Amino acid sequence: MLAVCIPVYNQDVSNLVKDLLMQKSKLEQEVSIVVIDDHSSQGFQKQYDLFSGQVKVIKRSQNIGRSKIRNAFLEHTEAKYLLFLDCDSQVIRSDFLSKYIERLQKEETTALLFGASIYQSEKPNRKHRLRWKYGALKESKRYSERLKKPNLSFKTNNFLIERDTFSKHRFNEKIIGYGHEDTLFGFQLEQNKIEISHIDNPVLNAVIDTNSEFLNKTDEALRNLIHIWELTDCNVNLLSRIRILKIHQRLSRVPLVSLFFMVFLKPSRFMLQKGVASLVLFDLYKLSFLLSLKKNTN
Repeated sequence: MLAVCIPVYNQDVSNLVKDLLMQKSKLEQEVSIVVIDDHSSQGFQKQYDLFSGQVKVIKRSQNIGRSKIRNAFLEHTEAKYLLFLDCDSQVIRSDFLSKYIERLQKEETTALLFGASIYQSEKPNRKHRLRWKYGALKESKRYSERLKKPNLSFKTNNFLIERDTFSKHRFNEKIIGYGHEDTLFGFQLEQNKIEISHIDNPVLNAVIDTNSEFLNKTDEALRNLIHIWELTDCNVNLLSRIRILKIHQRLSRVPLVSLFFMVFLKPSRFMLQKGVASLVLFDLYKLSFLLSLKKNTN
């Protein structure tokens, strides 16, 4: 009936899998757990011995990226529903799996069900504060908020999708690096009139990047964002979903403003790395980076 799908890259998932196995043992319904390791370093390989025989583990001989690895789960399970969890997730509800199953039993057809994620309530040290603050205030949306704009809240860290829907609408494998593969996936679902339903069943984002790690990932995600914009043939409907892209398109037409932002790039990054966790400053940094990309491609 249900396969829990966990793509892994250089992450310890032993506690996550242990919690899922515990919940699975209490269920009457058929649930499997499938892990695909995207060529993690050797130090992360021994963890799979802990749940040998209980979990299907596929180890990739080379890294294939975030989009392609998610699509690959279709080859390794026949389950009607696939529940995707990011490898840095922590299950925080003892009825996490059963809540998804109960929802499926109540509804005859469910194309996609998004459970979302939350961040710790305690403020971390300055070294990790930017990722935590952005995640807690911008990415994590309450269930009531998500219901207002169901297709705009989608992330890949905790969602269930019906097999036939996923077979027809896969992640775009032209998106290779980190970031915004979920943006394009959600946009394509919307364009094909597939509704994203929501459930109040979040996981915890248990691993918080350092400021430097998060900025590096942000840079990669912004490059992907421009790539997505090009892949959609600059579809104006995408602008309504992504505010920063919309602002970027306007500012890029004003040379003096663009120059100001590009000059601002290095000092803003320096401050963010040092722990000035201002979301306004972070937005300015992202605009500066996007405008610098435009300059570099001219």
